[in-house]
Amino acid sequence: MKLGVIGSPIEHSKSPEIHTNFANQFDLDLVFEKYLVGKDECLEWVKSFFESGGLGLSVTLPLKEVVLEIADDISLRAKQAAAANMLFLKDGKIFADCTDGLGLVTDLKTKEIDIFNKKILILGAGGAAKGIVPSLLNGNPKQVIVANRTPEKAIELVAQIQELGGSQLKSSILMPSSLTLDNLENTSFDLVINATSASTLADQNLEVDSSIFKGAAAALDLYYSQTDTLFMQMAKEQSVAKVYDGWGMLVEQAAESFSQWTGFKPDTSGLLESRGA
Repeated sequence: MKLGVIGSPIEHSKSPEIHTNFANQFDLDLVFEKYLVGKDECLEWVKSFFESGGLGLSVTLPLKEVVLEIADDISLRAKQAAAANMLFLKDGKIFADCTDGLGLVTDLKTKEIDIFNKKILILGAGGAAKGIVPSLLNGNPKQVIVANRTPEKAIELVAQIQELGGSQLKSSILMPSSLTLDNLENTSFDLVINATSASTLADQNLEVDSSIFKGAAAALDLYYSQTDTLFMQMAKEQSVAKVYDGWGMLVEQAAESFSQWTGFKPDTSGLLESRGA
């Protein structure tokens, strides 16, 4: 069974270890490799991968939006997110899905972080944010605010999701704002999520004020890290009770992808416990 993960950069990816753990649970013969693939070569590379016997691919930054162009069929949640984090060759056709949102929501439930009727702030309006917003909205929060360094991108993301979601997504629930905290100074949130790329950079700079954590019960960085990111440090300094990186989400979204590729639903508890989730 030939599987892999594509992206740029890719050396940090833990996907091979995660999926090997899953495969061992069912004694499956699986080969899972990391592939450094850039935007310009992405579509031809993916086509060649499946033509050479590949079954499925995990997709990471910056390719989550690009791969939609090669898909023959796109799931509803990938359409809503306008991004895909997995590809699957099914009946000779390439199927694209986005399991990020489901992975996040499952992880939040495991951590006993309730989002029902809660106020959520999401930092960033790129592919990572697109992948999680629809699933968060399905949890019926009170309000979701998407804040971005360039407000126009946040406005565009919100408009896209509202258009796909129909009348059920009222503007009072899903709203754009600015990463510079315009209109946020006097607002408190129950959950703050970092979906920016800042934590992936050596020179981390969130360009936000620590006041965003005032009153928050939980903070989660979508980036998984062995050490606290700047975002996590800021949250802990503001005495946020529950502060996590993205390991749990990574494991849970991988489990959903693995289930679609193989038909087997893996147990994630061992991997989660290994990181203290």
